[in-house]
Amino acid sequence: MAEEGAVQVCVRLRPPSSREKAPQGHGEGSVVHWKTDNQTISQINGGKSFIFDRVFHANETTETVYGEVAHSIVCSITEGYNGTIFAYGQTSSGKTYTMMGNANAPGLICMAICNLFNVIKDLPNREFLLRVSYMEIYNESVSDLLSDSKRRPLEVREDMERIIYVADLIEEVAVTYEDVMKWVKKGEKNRHYGETKMNERSSRSHTIFRVIVESRDKNNEAVKVAHLNLVDLAGSERASQTGAEGVRLKEGCNINRSLFVLGQVIKRLSDGQAGNGFVNYRDSKLTRILQNSLGGNARTLIICTITPAAFEETLSTLQFASTAKFMKNTPHVNEVLDDQAMLKRCRKEITDLNNHLEELASETRVHELEKAQFLEEKRQIKQEHEEKIKNLTKMLVRVLPEGEPLSTKARRKRRFTWAPGKLRTSLNTATANDAKIIKLDQVFQELDE
Repeated sequence: MAEEGAVQVCVRLRPPSSREKAPQGHGEGSVVHWKTDNQTISQINGGKSFIFDRVFHANETTETVYGEVAHSIVCSITEGYNGTIFAYGQTSSGKTYTMMGNANAPGLICMAICNLFNVIKDLPNREFLLRVSYMEIYNESVSDLLSDSKRRPLEVREDMERIIYVADLIEEVAVTYEDVMKWVKKGEKNRHYGETKMNERSSRSHTIFRVIVESRDKNNEAVKVAHLNLVDLAGSERASQTGAEGVRLKEGCNINRSLFVLGQVIKRLSDGQAGNGFVNYRDSKLTRILQNSLGGNARTLIICTITPAAFEETLSTLQFASTAKFMKNTPHVNEVLDDQAMLKRCRKEITDLNNHLEELASETRVHELEKAQFLEEKRQIKQEHEEKIKNLTKMLVRVLPEGEPLSTKARRKRRFTWAPGKLRTSLNTATANDAKIIKLDQVFQELDE
């Protein structure tokens, strides 16, 4: 394994293609020039030999590649370290297969996302916020692969803290593995592919799938922010081999130019000029965007893909990989204490909303208490009124002729005039059968009082 700060470099040898196996085919036919061991690759005739952190044989799967060299970088993302994984090599050497995979064998991007969510599930005391973006560098023009509208060139800028970013790049929030893969598939549909003599589905652009992971311990205000860059580079190519013309030729020229600048940047960084000399990051959009991953604050893994049937192209790739071994990065945990982290802003907004809801609930409780008090007062008043009505009703004289019920309505309309003397005289002379006298003396006494 590479020491802390060193860029990890490995080589993956792909099996010979059907074109390479065919006798008297294109190029060098079925001639095999290279043999591999776990950490070495050398010419079959005993010529040149190279040593790397790991060399993967043709029969080793992408899952093996991920488990041995990529897994640790992805896991460190949740700890706040930036990470970058990219595949480099000539056209048709297996870069896109390594990064994207196919229906039968998932690539490193798919495995990394799956592993990332598994790690998050094992950290219940931390809360996470994930955002994803997908950009393409085609003919030295940066565009957004997640955009639904007509894609326009995006500018690469630098903020006040000297952090490189792509302006107006869409960042989608994702909460599940399926969410992330949905954006990956959408970006792949928008990517530029083309057919050449070397490859039926050749990548004509560089792509960078970026996952921004923000995390915070539930008992700590500091937010860790890390970027995971998963880069699929277009392959270097020769026009004489690919048969490129017109648009394909222009694409190949821009691809070769950006890869040449990448090689120059890595060479300068490997020579120890990162802090003492000029490094030409700005000569290419690719190196400018990946500046933090090349000699900066990131853990970087370079997977160089080669084919055993090509000599010069494979030798060029191995020389690039040998140079990259000496490049040093300075990875460290990235913590944010202010509101720059989106997770912190979201948490603050959630707290504010909860406080507002509590205030509304408190006001509602006050209204409910006031309403209950009002209803109680209303009940008491009603009870008092009913009691008074009942008492007043008891004070009324009820005199009914025999066999005739009292008409309440008639009694209400009747004008009542008090004449105690005359009433006593008439009552004394009336017979007992004409009417019933109900406690008149008591009624008069109560009225007098």
